[in-house]
Amino acid sequence: MRIKFDSLVCENCGEVRHDDIETISDVPQLDPETYEVGPGTTDVYVCSGCKNVLGVE
Repeated sequence: MRIKFDSLVCENCGEVRHDDIETISDVPQLDPETYEVGPGTTDVYVCSGCKNVLGVE
């Protein structure tokens, strides 16, 4: 996801402006196929209104 350029829609709040996004840093990476926690971390982008996850770096 190109979080800085793509238009964003929250399932709960509808269309979200880019200044309505919060970044949570240093979240442990998770392998989506094996569900193993990786050695690195990533940033997760959430809606500032309801805290729904919008994307992962």
